[in-house]
Amino acid sequence: MAGSLTVAESRDNNFDGIRLVAALAVIIGHAWPLTGTAHPPRIAGIAIYDLAVLVFFSVSGYLITRSWQRSPVVRRFLAARVLRIFPALLVVVVLTTLLGGPLVTTLQPGAYFSSPTTWGYLLNTTLVAVYDLPGVFTENPLPPVNGALWSLGPEFLCYLGVLGIGLLAVRARLAGFIVVTFALMVTSLVSEDPIQTTAGAMAFFGVSAVIATVARDRTLPLWPALVAVVGWLIVSVIVPEAGRPLAWVVVPYVVVAVGMRATPVIRSAGRFGDSSYGLYLWGFLVQQVTIATLGVLPLALDLLVVVPVTGILAFASWHLVEKRALALKSRFR
Repeated sequence: MAGSLTVAESRDNNFDGIRLVAALAVIIGHAWPLTGTAHPPRIAGIAIYDLAVLVFFSVSGYLITRSWQRSPVVRRFLAARVLRIFPALLVVVVLTTLLGGPLVTTLQPGAYFSSPTTWGYLLNTTLVAVYDLPGVFTENPLPPVNGALWSLGPEFLCYLGVLGIGLLAVRARLAGFIVVTFALMVTSLVSEDPIQTTAGAMAFFGVSAVIATVARDRTLPLWPALVAVVGWLIVSVIVPEAGRPLAWVVVPYVVVAVGMRATPVIRSAGRFGDSSYGLYLWGFLVQQVTIATLGVLPLALDLLVVVPVTGILAFASWHLVEKRALALKSRFR
């Protein structure tokens, strides 16, 4: 029907709910390593905070590819991606550097602001991950200021990959996504960190991009997802090292198949705004500030502080920054 919304365009689906759950899983999962607590929860051998990031890449792979398919205009596509990623990132990095850092650092203000490391942290606004500020969180179990920022650079590279492959002839696009995704998988298998982690995460985006190219808006059947999850869990118990490679197929399919649907309650997750990106940007930092000011709390009590505070910041980020930035997309139509 003319003027009707596709699955990817409409908010009447489960993708907002999936992103919200993934963002909360990142925050909750990080509580283990950041408080120095051993044995974080794992699924098929993958820590839940890592798996949640892979879910984010899987969601993006489908939605970003569908966005290009609907409107293959370079200027508009790039504007939408830049307005989604950078404004909220700029706010969190600048506030961390100029306000948060001086409040919690062990250094005197003069020493803090004269350190090259302080101003080097601003490179995060260019998607180059920098984790340290002078004298900040040095007495925490782990010192990174905001370790979650590592994924934003690879994510944006994936956006550029969609653009590059999208400019190919229509019949060559599927082959392009398959070749690049396979190359990322191989690179992840034969490399060491950080290349292993980066290429592996980008491969999840690639698999979802392949799904978007093949299925477009056709709803994927759910039963293969259920069978795949059960098989994945069983195989990962028998052969633990097979858990992550199998996840490259299982996770994107499950995410897209579930996300396409409009399940009651889940489909309404974004009715008060899309707070998932704000949760992701602020969660790690709030956790570190909590530990620096209150000490290492029991996990339940720690999360009782961290989750609500992060939720408030994420809500403010959406309504004060992200929503207003995205409204500028209309200028590129």
